Amino acid sequence: MRIIPHRLNNNSKKFRVKDIKSRRFEQESLEIDLTNASAGQSLITKIILLSIVNFLVFLLCIFTGYLQGGAGLYIILGTEYCLSYLVTTLVIATWIITAIYQDFGKTLLTAILVMFIVIAGLELLARFELLEFPHRFYFITLGIIVVELVIFSVSFLIFRFAIALADILFIYSHITKIIGIPLIIFAATVGSLTAISAATHLPGSEVKRIFTTSTDAEVTNFKIITIVSGIVFSLGLALSSWLANRLRYVPWNHPNLLRDWALAAGSWWGTSFHNLDLSEVNFRGARLANTDLRVRKLYRTCLQDVTGLERARVDSRYLDLENLKVQRLLTHGYSENKDFSRLNLRGAYLQNADLRHFKLINTDLTGADLQGADLQGSILACAQVISVDFTNANLTGVCIEDWSVNSQTDFTNVQCNYIYRKLDEKGEPTDRYPIERNFESREFESLYQEVGNVVELIFKEGVNWRAFSFSLQKLQLEDDGLGLELKGVEKRGDRWVVKITHNESAPRQEVEQRVYEMYNEMKNLLAAKEQQINKLLGIAADQAETLKKYSKQPFGNSFFIVGSTVTNLAGSGQIDYDEAAGQVRSIVANGGEPTQVTTVAQTLLRQLQGQSVATTSDMQAELIQQVILTEAQKDPFFKQFLVQQGQQVAEALPESAIASAIRYAIAQLS
Repeated sequence: MRIIPHRLNNNSKKFRVKDIKSRRFEQESLEIDLTNASAGQSLITKIILLSIVNFLVFLLCIFTGYLQGGAGLYIILGTEYCLSYLVTTLVIATWIITAIYQDFGKTLLTAILVMFIVIAGLELLARFELLEFPHRFYFITLGIIVVELVIFSVSFLIFRFAIALADILFIYSHITKIIGIPLIIFAATVGSLTAISAATHLPGSEVKRIFTTSTDAEVTNFKIITIVSGIVFSLGLALSSWLANRLRYVPWNHPNLLRDWALAAGSWWGTSFHNLDLSEVNFRGARLANTDLRVRKLYRTCLQDVTGLERARVDSRYLDLENLKVQRLLTHGYSENKDFSRLNLRGAYLQNADLRHFKLINTDLTGADLQGADLQGSILACAQVISVDFTNANLTGVCIEDWSVNSQTDFTNVQCNYIYRKLDEKGEPTDRYPIERNFESREFESLYQEVGNVVELIFKEGVNWRAFSFSLQKLQLEDDGLGLELKGVEKRGDRWVVKITHNESAPRQEVEQRVYEMYNEMKNLLAAKEQQINKLLGIAADQAETLKKYSKQPFGNSFFIVGSTVTNLAGSGQIDYDEAAGQVRSIVANGGEPTQVTTVAQTLLRQLQGQSVATTSDMQAELIQQVILTEAQKDPFFKQFLVQQGQQVAEALPESAIASAIRYAIAQLS
């Protein structure tokens, strides 16, 4: 059995470092505790890799020194093809400068455009007989440009690759870059001298003729200028490669093909976990640079305090591990960039992470370990929090609109004073709950902790709440083995969903069938024989006793009740309690149907006004509030529904005495 890794104490740094460099792990030999492990490549492997790349750079610098040194030589000597080399130098210089800021395609188009502009300008000068071109000028110029562009492009990419690889192989890569400068100068010098030698030994060469007729001092100057030209261009190519990587944030930018190549080479012969299941493996404090972490699964894998993860070869098969801010969050438990919307953090190990005010909209957190995490003010709208462990987490002020939870989502000992249930059009949380108070201890847990053995009963045409309450009570009395208990009520679109928990031993389909059957039976009986239902349930006597208790008793501050008749203190008007209670229940139960509710509400207010029982808005609100509180005391189901859904019902109503009464009643019941 695997054990979920826990945070180690402050003495973890004193643990002996476990050297696992260059090991290739198999699933059977995988160790669960790799705390403080030192993975990656050996120093010898890094030196071999760097030597191979430097050798390639050396060869390319010889080529670039040869090409540009030769071009400089032909230009300064004013040979027959000096104009061709001058145009080529201009195009290559433009290409190098553009390559710093633009991608390869745009850079190539820019070079071609400059080439055509320059040649068109020269052709225009030739037409006005201001210049005279050598024979086959255009063909030679085009050939030289193509050859040099190919070599300089390849050199530029290899330079960038070498710089990126140095960054991946070594933390202090600037040292290797500084060491590379003399190598570039030496290679460019060799290339330039080779160009001079080739030009002077070519039979019939114009360069050879000029060197022969020049003084030793002039020849020396020609050679120096040629060598400097080759060195400057080679160093310029290296500098532009470094700037291009820096501006594009290579090798840290992803996705990026160059980064992929550099990481692939950087993990060669290093520690490999390729295609393994690393679920619940503890890497806390490990050094994972130059490691192959293209794994199959990272369920609750502890990467906290890990170093070098950005220099490891990873993929995003299981979670978005290629994303640098995800890497930082997993290793540091914090991120300056707080927008993680629409990212995959499935199974992420984020114990005690600082996630305050994070945007986690549509984020997949399925199976994540968020024990002790601080999520105050975070937005979890539409987030997948299925099977997430929130034990001891702080969820105060989170927005939970349309989040997805299940019975495996653990809210044990969650700290939460209040939540927001909606996002407004500006993306700000709204609809605070509870409205004017904070949650009591463990109240959030009791409200939102899903239970595995839950039946969801869906009603398309509204619910007869009294019939449902009777049905539930009757089943509880008749069959204790079902263990039925009302869990909650919510409205989804035009349907009401009632959640009931039951004993694990009771089959879900059987429970659902029995509740539906009993509800339909009670609804039919209630419509025809209300007294018979009361007798059947054994509550008729209780109701009679309840009515007696209200006989000649105050009913709020402005009314009293005698039997089932409510009268105002002035004695000028009265209304039947059951009639008023039925109308109030109808308003609450059908809160999602504005037209129907408005009609019933207007009828009730007109009745209170017409019968002179409550002629002012304040008196009407007081009477309706007392009716709501009385019904809630008699019917636990109605009370729970009102607490959970009453605020939405009040918001659906136009501002009136009824809406105010519902809000006042909710405040007292909460």
